Amino acid sequence: MVVREILTGYIKTYIFCDPDSNFCAIISLEANAKYPALGGCRLAYYPSIEAAILEAECLCRAMGHKAAASGLPYSGGKAVIIKPMDSWDRSLILQRFGECVESLQGRYITTIDSGTSPEDMSYISRFTQFITGTIESERSFGSTSQATALGVFIGIKAAARYRLHTDSVSTLHVAIQGLGEVGYRLATLLAKAGAALTLCDAKAGLALHYAQELGGKAVEPDEIYKVDCDIFSPCALGQVINARTVPMIKAKIVAGAANEQLMDPGYADLLKLRDILYVPDYLINAGGLIHLAYQMQGKCQADSELEIAKIDQRVLASISPNRLGPYSF
Repeated sequence: MVVREILTGYIKTYIFCDPDSNFCAIISLEANAKYPALGGCRLAYYPSIEAAILEAECLCRAMGHKAAASGLPYSGGKAVIIKPMDSWDRSLILQRFGECVESLQGRYITTIDSGTSPEDMSYISRFTQFITGTIESERSFGSTSQATALGVFIGIKAAARYRLHTDSVSTLHVAIQGLGEVGYRLATLLAKAGAALTLCDAKAGLALHYAQELGGKAVEPDEIYKVDCDIFSPCALGQVINARTVPMIKAKIVAGAANEQLMDPGYADLLKLRDILYVPDYLINAGGLIHLAYQMQGKCQADSELEIAKIDQRVLASISPNRLGPYSF
């Protein structure tokens, strides 16, 4: 295993490569942090190792903001496994990753993220003790994805109360981008509460399938920004709020589960100029992290849900005009 370390500002990044097993992973942590890092492991294709490093570092910062804003005793951290383009052995790749996590001696605790599952975490747990989000923990403590979706649902209601002056979800039209574990669960919560839904997903046919199930409408991925709705909810990958998409958005509120929704923090100000309220992603999507943190601390699921409910007040505090700026922390 070849290990390389780089320091970018306050982020320390470890690059692990094992050519014999076609393995390459990036783990980014806040350097000299007081607390261990708790963050997911993403498994995805990347055009280059530099692109994977950039994503790991950006997500690490987001996780640090999320933990601090939620008052959790963890620091920022994120892992990325670069999915090989040719044939590969998933079990061997996961084993190598577990060995990398173990080598950091508790500075990083890994868990599920895009491209990985509780089954993967259970397998990785054979090779490291610094892990959560396994099949066993998900069964005993509930779904991390459901906790994230619940937090976003609570945050959407808070933003609608502030910006649209309504307490009724049934009056809302929400456009959801991405129907993975979290996006689908959020759509289900909103549908049960009576919201009108417009859905899209990169996977052909998935949005139509869920729209038929939940009583919504499906659109092509690039059309989701143009939907005339109350709330645009990005629940796929990050950086979807950018120079191309900001002029297209017709929603009054942007509030979703995706990490790093803004390509640059300045796009929040551009949304504001268009009278579109942006709810900071690291506040509204913190339910999953709270869920995992409480699980790690040996607390019960009910305690976790009580803490997730506080996302309501954190969102309202973040968008209050009494702050120096509605997007400043």
